[in-house]
Amino acid sequence: NASMVVLAPGNPLTSIGPMLELKGLYKELTKAKKKTVAVSPFIGTDAISGPAAEYMKAAGIEPSALGLSRMYSSVCGHMIIDTKDKKLSTKIREQEMKVYETKITMKTLEAEEALASFMIKQVK
Repeated sequence: NASMVVLAPGNPLTSIGPMLELKGLYKELTKAKKKTVAVSPFIGTDAISGPAAEYMKAAGIEPSALGLSRMYSSVCGHMIIDTKDKKLSTKIREQEMKVYETKITMKTLEAEEALASFMIKQVK
């Protein structure tokens, strides 16, 4: 009954991916695709933090918001990307996702609140 499901900007292979492998969760997310939003953990081809870019490269997946959209396209209808990745928006939309651009780096409480507020206001 949630109005929105958020896939956090965690490592797509080691944090989010294993959860998506759970049949029950995967099935529920595919049903909730229209209200599921992913926050990209990438700016360009760099992960905001951690080894996500290296892991995706090793798995043969493009380490970017576009690569992430291809991974999540069956369960996610919306993606928030950094304004620096605006050039990827058209290709992400081809994955049948709505795309929203804003600053996604959350180094302060204010930045976290701004991103949450953006999500609530923009993603519908």
